[in-house]
Amino acid sequence: MTALLKAIFRRWARRPRDQWDHFVASLTREALEVDPAMSDADKRALFRRNVTLVELEPHAFCNRTCTFCPNSTIDRLTVKTTLDRALFESILRDLASVDYRHVLRFARYSEPMAHEHIFEMVAMARRALPKARIDIVTNGDYLKPDSIRRLRDAGLSVLRVSVYLQPRVAWSAPAAREAIARVAKRAELEPVWGVTTETSVGATFPYDRLPIIVFSHNFDEIGYDRGQLVSSLVDREYVRRSPCFLVFSNFTVDFDGKVMPCCNLRGDHPQHREFVLGDLARKESIFDVYASPRFTEWRRGLATVGDKGYPCATCKQKVLDGPRLAEIGRAVDAKLRAIGVTVSQS
Repeated sequence: MTALLKAIFRRWARRPRDQWDHFVASLTREALEVDPAMSDADKRALFRRNVTLVELEPHAFCNRTCTFCPNSTIDRLTVKTTLDRALFESILRDLASVDYRHVLRFARYSEPMAHEHIFEMVAMARRALPKARIDIVTNGDYLKPDSIRRLRDAGLSVLRVSVYLQPRVAWSAPAAREAIARVAKRAELEPVWGVTTETSVGATFPYDRLPIIVFSHNFDEIGYDRGQLVSSLVDREYVRRSPCFLVFSNFTVDFDGKVMPCCNLRGDHPQHREFVLGDLARKESIFDVYASPRFTEWRRGLATVGDKGYPCATCKQKVLDGPRLAEIGRAVDAKLRAIGVTVSQS
């Protein structure tokens, strides 16, 4: 490695850590090259170093079919399958074995609060993972004073409420504020208003020992195309060149135990079935899946600056451009040279 590349890498390593800094730190030989002889202990160490968000889908049902969500093109109204309890317990045991202390999120393409078992799942997670940050992303339709209290008492760390407007109501900041106010009234809480922009309204609901973060975004304008499942949001003129840290830091599990590369892809859609990386229902461990050849290949394909292929080509989530993209490109190049790994840019 040249002196210039060494200097770039050292300078990057001294920066305050953010998600992109964590991404660069995650570029290791273990994360980017398949080792059939990798021990279970090394797989656990790899997962523990890299993964900062485990996202679980507690069940399949969602009560809404928003136009900016793939649920508008696939049935989630009648499918009510829940995440198998034994499988959930197995995931918690795996996470506890590496002292997992980052985010455990209940979300995906379900409405977590639509099923009574969410309270027990939060409580089970808190007992197994006392240091984890447990959160829920809900649409707020099922929030009531008692449900909020139960979530707090179960050990939830943060409640995130993504408020959507009623069908056929065009998004506007005043309409979003009204929708948030309705959720607050149902929950018997007073909103504290935050930043309002042309596409977003934010607020908090003060509550004892449970932060409640509320937002309403105009996802018809700023939403993601979800692996090209939402045709109205696909920008055919755009080709992503930015690396993606989600396939390094996130571990995403569908309601049926299928593991996906990121939150934008879903194993129950015919268009995305080929992207399933593993099946925890078949007794695979989360560590085996994370270190698997398929997951490793996804990380290799999204580690560097360069045109990305389907389904990531049109994805604008967590994207860098301009000087920041050039900066991280240099840091990635320096890190790969330092560890002696060559990665294709396609």
